[in-house]
Amino acid sequence: MALSKPFNLFVYGTLMSPWVFRAVLGRRLVRRRRDADGTDSFFARRAVLNGYKKISPDNTYLYAVPDPHGRIRGYLIGTLPPECLAPLRRYEGKNYVRRTLSVNTADTNEQAVVFLGNMEELQHAFGYEFRDHFKQEVLLAEKIDAALVETQRQKLNSDDPPARRALAELHGDTIRSLQRRHFEAGGISDYAIRQSLLDAPLPDYSRIRGDPDAAALAPNYLAMVVRQVIFNELEENIYHDFRYELDHMGLSDTHYERTVSSLAALRIINSHPRIEQRVQRCLAKLSFDDNELMDFVQWGVKAAEAVYDQKHAKAELHFLAQHMSPGCTPLGAELEFSNIGHSVIRDPAGEVLRDRSYDGFLYFYDFALDVLTGKLGGHIDDHHEKGRSRPRRGFFEIALGSLSIEANISKPVTDDPWLLNQIIHEARRFYRISPHSLHVSLQMPPGRGLSRNRPLPLAALKCLFAIAGDPAATPDGRIVISRLVGDEIFSDEPSPHMLFSQIDRRHSAEGEDTHALLRTPAGGRYVQQFKFLRLSPMLNYELLTLALKGLQISLRPGSFLIANQYAKQPRLRRLAEDLRSWARQVQPLSPVEIETFLAAIYEGLMTEKRGKPAHSGAYISWSINQLRKLLTEFNEMLGRGPEPPAPPIPPADAAEAP
Repeated sequence: MALSKPFNLFVYGTLMSPWVFRAVLGRRLVRRRRDADGTDSFFARRAVLNGYKKISPDNTYLYAVPDPHGRIRGYLIGTLPPECLAPLRRYEGKNYVRRTLSVNTADTNEQAVVFLGNMEELQHAFGYEFRDHFKQEVLLAEKIDAALVETQRQKLNSDDPPARRALAELHGDTIRSLQRRHFEAGGISDYAIRQSLLDAPLPDYSRIRGDPDAAALAPNYLAMVVRQVIFNELEENIYHDFRYELDHMGLSDTHYERTVSSLAALRIINSHPRIEQRVQRCLAKLSFDDNELMDFVQWGVKAAEAVYDQKHAKAELHFLAQHMSPGCTPLGAELEFSNIGHSVIRDPAGEVLRDRSYDGFLYFYDFALDVLTGKLGGHIDDHHEKGRSRPRRGFFEIALGSLSIEANISKPVTDDPWLLNQIIHEARRFYRISPHSLHVSLQMPPGRGLSRNRPLPLAALKCLFAIAGDPAATPDGRIVISRLVGDEIFSDEPSPHMLFSQIDRRHSAEGEDTHALLRTPAGGRYVQQFKFLRLSPMLNYELLTLALKGLQISLRPGSFLIANQYAKQPRLRRLAEDLRSWARQVQPLSPVEIETFLAAIYEGLMTEKRGKPAHSGAYISWSINQLRKLLTEFNEMLGRGPEPPAPPIPPADAAEAP
């Protein structure tokens, strides 16, 4: 039935282009309200349609189809005169149907005409692929593989399958970017896929081939390359071979889809008796001077083929499925590694203390480790910048769930504290680098009343540091909280601040709009990142994550203590000083402090899911009892006094600079 009244129009595809809009309707599309006259030119307001996603089965046009977790960004245009409807229907054609739906702008919720994908026509024309994310994934993989064949022939003059897998490893960042952009944009052309791979340079270490310092460290870097390739290939095999099992684990599609397969691959490698033998055999046969990076990557591909066992992989997935205990708060983690600890930041030139295994990862990019560690979010962080490819010393960091370090986009790793603890420790074991620190992130839903200047109470801070602040004995026999008395999390550079917690914003798509309407989409984008934790084999991050989650939900703390707060919030400075004073002269925690701390955690966990618990009562009770036990043991340690201090031992991979 034709419309007889003026109407609003929501556009999300080609009609967002001003020249297409004018070609179809003979009217102008303008981006400023004052340029619109309502007759020949119309103002395009940013808007969101909820409950739909864009797909492009023909790699040409975009179609909006139902998706309960989806949303589409576009423009709300109007009001348009009724005579605009006929040319719109002719332009959209039989593959679209007209509906009147509710659309959100920054200020209002309005009804608008929307041309959606005609499900029956699309199914007839394209089968079910436009409705099935997995089929799109399969078709995209086939296109990428075809482009890799062409790229391999042009760059390597080869058709050897292991060489093609090695080529895919070295172009892993390009491939992951193509996959991500395909699903963000609703499709990507065959030409774009082919040209992206053909145009991407093949990484090598030619820049440092004549560098004697690099040559001395090359075996360590190349061992890391081979191990990383083995991990990547095992993870890819598990994700491919056990997709059915993964899809039936009840995992959220808003989380990083490779979390469980990555954890299974890490567990296999960390427990496999012959992985290290194969790595050492590679280093004995190939050399930095005589071989190319591609040769080492191919060795890793073939080693992965030799050790991959479907039965072992299936057993690991079964183990994980049997132990998972998901909640409803999305979680994330970033792990920092350094063989010389914080000295890599204090002394970036290595003038006093030098990491003799990797030299602060100065050659990280030359060995394409930014590409090869991409599945786990690997990068170098010098506490000033991330994701830049220039050589520099810093921490090796993995940002689990990262989709792109350069674009700063990521997904939560999981909502399961047990699973998060497992992948933290398996990743720590996998990398043969001294663990340093850990950041745990909690993604909070909107409406929780977050306040950037509301800290945790002093008692809660003391309890957290008692559990995870690395209590240690000084030479004179005192117990101190080492994370607080040194300068690891408290710094005067570039201005005074303490790395404890900070509210931040995270994006899961490139170019994600920061328009006011989109700041809190369904599920929330606000993230509270706790930065004070030591990365240690002695800590149970399942308990710590449950504690942090309970405290965050019940007490709703904000950032503490960022530089701006230190400068402008005297009460927060005093709180930090009170905490540090206690850390220097540690006194036992009182029963009131302990029980108040545990009560806040319990309250939060019991109201996590819209006022109800997300975990079982038994699991929550277990976590509270275990936390109480840890705090009791802390008090008992203070009561009996410190153990005799062991003589200092320098890090195994550190040496004084020459």
